[in-house]
Amino acid sequence: MSAPTNTVVFIGSDALGRGDEELGRALMLSALKMLPKLPGEAPSHVLFMNAGVRFCCRGSAALKDLEELVAAGTQLLCCGTCLDWLEVMDMLKVGRVSNMAEILETMHTAGRVMRL
Repeated sequence: MSAPTNTVVFIGSDALGRGDEELGRALMLSALKMLPKLPGEAPSHVLFMNAGVRFCCRGSAALKDLEELVAAGTQLLCCGTCLDWLEVMDMLKVGRVSNMAEILETMHTAGRVMRL
């Protein structure tokens, strides 16, 4: 992947789609695995909210893929309120703690927002 572009990826859950939760979690892990392998430029940011912040925490099956994105220049922003609420702040392994103001500003100024 080349240098990041102004595409932002928003992850607001630990599952992709609605319906079967186990299937949704498997689909989200698959999407996160494919994200660093997409042709073209890496996203400038990946934003994690709600249960999606768990992907950035110790024990997550997505850590290796997220580290690939960081190596390509992508910033990973994790909702601090969400980390606190889910009691996983001390488990954060990749990315950094952010807040609603920064997350909304990042989405607002993005050239494109892709929601997973």
